[in-house]
Amino acid sequence: MEIKFYLRIIQRSWWMILISALLAVNLSLVYSYYFVTPMYESVARFIVSPNLKNIDSRDLVNSLQALDKRSIISTYAEVLNSSQVINGTMELLFAKPGQFIEYTTAVTVLPDANIIRLSVKGPDPQVAAMLANSIGQYAINYIKNLYLIYNIDFLDKASAVVEPYQHQPFQDAGLALLVGLVVGVGLAIFRDQLSSSLSKLSQRNIIDAESLAYSRTHFERLVRQDIANHPESVLTVGLIQLSGIEEYYDSLPQAYINQIMRKVNETMKYQLRGNDVVGRWSQLQFSVFLPSTDGLSAKRRMARISEVLGQTFSLDANGEFDVKLDPRIGLADRQNGEFIPVLMSRAEEALGVSLQSSKEKVCLYKIQPFGLS
Repeated sequence: MEIKFYLRIIQRSWWMILISALLAVNLSLVYSYYFVTPMYESVARFIVSPNLKNIDSRDLVNSLQALDKRSIISTYAEVLNSSQVINGTMELLFAKPGQFIEYTTAVTVLPDANIIRLSVKGPDPQVAAMLANSIGQYAINYIKNLYLIYNIDFLDKASAVVEPYQHQPFQDAGLALLVGLVVGVGLAIFRDQLSSSLSKLSQRNIIDAESLAYSRTHFERLVRQDIANHPESVLTVGLIQLSGIEEYYDSLPQAYINQIMRKVNETMKYQLRGNDVVGRWSQLQFSVFLPSTDGLSAKRRMARISEVLGQTFSLDANGEFDVKLDPRIGLADRQNGEFIPVLMSRAEEALGVSLQSSKEKVCLYKIQPFGLS
């Protein structure tokens, strides 16, 4: 399931992944061609062996055994890369201060062999090869004056290479492509999660979590929009109060509250038309908006809903907790271009009359003759 979930995200945001990959490749190529200096590496190799001129044949075996201890090879390697040797080479080359500052040297001893590897890296392959050979020759002469028993000499001289070890634009572009794809997938997942979070936040502002009806803010917005779009149309708004559970509402478990409120919302949606709107007005009140409906028609329709909501129902399967909502309804229709604050205020007045009456459970506000009917 997780794999399918992420595959759907990739499928929806393929364009973002493609843009990320192409951008990474282009940036890599621009950087490689315009900002990176190609670097070359030239390598010279040296061999260390006993000096047959300065030792007897009977000491040859001991000399070879001494070479196996690696201390002599390591010493020669340190001398080869020492400041003494490098600075002496620069003096012989009559180098100016900082002339070869872009070049670096490194020495390694090959395992299980009496071979020393000297590498010089820099922007010019010809200069790198020249420095490797010059440093090597100076080191050979320097060591021969200090150590007579073991000889060091070139095994392979350095030569100018053609291909740089650094500044490989196509290889770098391939790596950039992989990085771009990974970043693109990450951005796609982040975008999906952010969109989901914003959608849930927006949904929370629109839908009441307990009843799943529209929130009061969104309900008022819908009524205002309808009035703005149809300024001369007839409409009716109403408030429904669940007076039967008012006394013990605060002591109910949240699961029971959700069950009651959702049942009320579902019942009203089922009884009303498709374009009618149901909202959660307050803790114990719902609101209804009946577009293109006059007050008398709305009163008859809400009377049927009152009968359905007034029926006793149980909150559990055993029937041990029965609920009677005793809904009271106040309605107000739009007669003279009133705006929503006026309409809702009249609906609240009508609801107040309904709550005080033992017979009239659905009251419609009327301006004449007595204000309510």
